[in-house]
Amino acid sequence: MRCVWILLCLSILTACSASRGFDRGSLRGQMSTQKQVTEEDIREVLDAKPRLSLPFKLALYFSKPVVDRRYGSVWFWRPEDRDKLLSLEPELKKKGVITETVVIGDHMLEGSDNRAVRLAAARAGADAVLIINGVSAVDRFNNALAYSYCLLVTPLVVAGTEADGLFLMNASLWDVRNQYLYLSVDSEGTAKDIKPAVFVNEKRVVLSAKSAARDALVRELASRLARLGAK
Repeated sequence: MRCVWILLCLSILTACSASRGFDRGSLRGQMSTQKQVTEEDIREVLDAKPRLSLPFKLALYFSKPVVDRRYGSVWFWRPEDRDKLLSLEPELKKKGVITETVVIGDHMLEGSDNRAVRLAAARAGADAVLIINGVSAVDRFNNALAYSYCLLVTPLVVAGTEADGLFLMNASLWDVRNQYLYLSVDSEGTAKDIKPAVFVNEKRVVLSAKSAARDALVRELASRLARLGAK
């Protein structure tokens, strides 16, 4: 019984009295790998020209999860995320956009920046690499019903705690040879859980939001990549 009440107290204390909302700008910034930019970097980008010919071999790379320390949520890329992206392959093959798709793992990288990913893609024989990034956040707070939490059993039965989940995703398609950016697609997914304090599951909220963001991203990618074959 003592353990139950400890959990109750922790759940109530970690739930703020009001929603904090989300800082989408800050979250999107966490998905970028900023580095010090030189004049040479700018010249290199300006000199880069599209060299991709259809059909091409595509590599997929899922960047390491970004954990937002303000909200404290944690997530991982799962096999279903990979499979959802790979589900684009048959239609893109049919439309003459790609020949095949390979997935690059972290063990294949010698570094963590864009060039390291492109090097791994080149070693896999790919012509272009699609880099997928994601970041999540949870806003947990008490609603108007939480006033009853001062009673003995209400934190177990009254739905006075809410958790809003947000997941942002980005996919960018890069030429393996010269770092030319062909396209960039953004998506977001949201989810919500309203339950008694003890039973709010932040991880489940994040996973639901991630699924929504992933499905939206795949739909937009299907359209954008298909246009490459229509040109």
